[in-house]
Amino acid sequence: MAEFEIETCRGVDRGSSSTSAPVSTTTNSTLEVRVDPRTEPKPPKRRIERVPLTMRRDERTKGYFDPRVVSIGPYHHGKEELQMAERIKPIVAELFISGSGKDLDEFRKNVMGIVDDARSYYLEGSTDMYSDVEFVEMMLLDGLFVAAVIEHHTPGYKNPKILFALETQLGQHDTFLLTSDTLCLLENQISFQVLELLMSLKSKHHKLTEMLDKMLHSIYSQKSTRQDKKIGDTKQPIHLLEYFWLWQNKLSQSNHTHGTSTRHMTDYFYSFKSVAELKAKGIYARRGSDFGQRNFKFKSFFFFAVLEIPPIILNPYYVIHNSNQIAYEWMPNNPTNLSTMAYINFMKSLINTTEDVKELRTRDIVLTPCTSDEEVVQMFNSIPTIPVEDFSIYDEVKQSIHEHYNNKVKTWFAELIHNYFSSPWTFVAFVAAATLIILSFLQTFFTIFPRK
Repeated sequence: MAEFEIETCRGVDRGSSSTSAPVSTTTNSTLEVRVDPRTEPKPPKRRIERVPLTMRRDERTKGYFDPRVVSIGPYHHGKEELQMAERIKPIVAELFISGSGKDLDEFRKNVMGIVDDARSYYLEGSTDMYSDVEFVEMMLLDGLFVAAVIEHHTPGYKNPKILFALETQLGQHDTFLLTSDTLCLLENQISFQVLELLMSLKSKHHKLTEMLDKMLHSIYSQKSTRQDKKIGDTKQPIHLLEYFWLWQNKLSQSNHTHGTSTRHMTDYFYSFKSVAELKAKGIYARRGSDFGQRNFKFKSFFFFAVLEIPPIILNPYYVIHNSNQIAYEWMPNNPTNLSTMAYINFMKSLINTTEDVKELRTRDIVLTPCTSDEEVVQMFNSIPTIPVEDFSIYDEVKQSIHEHYNNKVKTWFAELIHNYFSSPWTFVAFVAAATLIILSFLQTFFTIFPRK
């Protein structure tokens, strides 16, 4: 039976309120501002945002932010090309709640109880065209659909009847696309509050955060048990995309290093470039120990060094997920350190040409169904980034690379080996030439000083 997340490389297709403060003018023309704490503006409510227009207008990101099969929430609801999935939502809902001892009306009644809160998570005016009954029906069916996808991906919870129904109605290709549509798109989200309610109504064993942790552990930590990496002690996420962002940053928290505040911004820019250029200087790429993004490690030896890079499963899902994470980081009222932006920018600095891709492929760092290395370069370049980020995130590993890269003694040995011993034939030629020189020397020596 096919899994939801399988994709080929083809198919990728602030406002704030303000209040005036009383101002008094003194005799020396100096303005003294007194702010009444009771009138200070409160931070705006955090909402499920829409992708910035500047990112949407980029031709390279066309199709990265819009659902291809199913709409979740009001922003894309009613689109003609998504109606096939609308017809299967009631079927999935009934299959999901089966065995809960409750009917759909009881789930509906509970969602109606939080209808105002559920509306408040979307941008002002975006839900006005829906009555409470219509909006609750949307939240109910969309929420149960997302819950079914999460259940399918969580070890020990899979319901084969739901997958069979999806593949029968949508086909395998569209079923494959459901993961990115329901979990990864910034504009295709339902509030965490609604999802938690629906999960808890099904059974006491359906705890949303525990299921998500279990699902993510199975994806990113196959060889290790990282039970300490949970986000229960952090702020409550407002949707799944934010939950994944928080989980990934928690997973990599120990690997994020920060420079001191006394450093100048120019100190965070380094002279090294791509993987191929690093290799020429004796810095070799090696596959990291797990799939957790951003866990880079650097080890320097006498005349060579090793840069450990987390392995990447590069497909449209990867590109869409990271593009929407970056869009999330740019949203107002989402105070983040742009860690996804920093990660993708770092990877872009390492992957410039097909030679870089080839090196990472041969070392099992880039795992991809793409048919050409050029396609991999294009996919990375299509992820929308700009050089604005928290530069201190990877500062320690970058600084270590920089120091080794600019060490003349270490790099001289590395360049000698790279230029003259990079292939068996050059090494054989060197040995043959050295042997001829030695033999010629010995012949000359014994001609001048014959043995008695």
